[in-house]
Amino acid sequence: MNQNDLRVKKTRKNIENAFISLLREKDFHKITIQDILDRALINRSTFYKHYMDKYQLAEILCDEVFEFLKAAVRERFDCDTTEHILMVLKPMYQILSDRKEEILALFTIHTESIHLYEDMYDFLQKSFYERQKMTNRKSLELLDYLSDLYAALVLTAMKWCLKNEGYEELTRHTQLFMHLKKVFDYPGE
Repeated sequence: MNQNDLRVKKTRKNIENAFISLLREKDFHKITIQDILDRALINRSTFYKHYMDKYQLAEILCDEVFEFLKAAVRERFDCDTTEHILMVLKPMYQILSDRKEEILALFTIHTESIHLYEDMYDFLQKSFYERQKMTNRKSLELLDYLSDLYAALVLTAMKWCLKNEGYEELTRHTQLFMHLKKVFDYPGE
């Protein structure tokens, strides 16, 4: 099967959209292949030409979102001014807005191997910790706490934006985040 064939791409997108739609209605564990087939209006053999099972489908979608979010976080960490942050965040917010239903739906999946929200939390926490460890004189214990706080803050803001179309509102509060960054960066001694 040629992955670049337009029919293949349309079929995969149809299956993915059906799956995301079902995730908004019911728990991942209760979704059956038949549910996906009925929603996508395809037959069983068509589904299995593209995916082994619903777990592979979920993993592929989560991996794609996770890679985008990781790249965005890395780019954000390279920013040093408010203007630069806004320049980086604006296109990221647009992509998040365009994919909000998908991301919120994927955040609800919690299996032994599929856990996008937790993966993102861990990535944010570790990335912040490593970056601050190199430039900060705070104790590692305090840095561990601040890293957890950072990850929670970013994910809470992201979920709020996704649920409330709050990208512009959050952009106006960039100064608050920059102030928090200063608190993180400079130890109070």
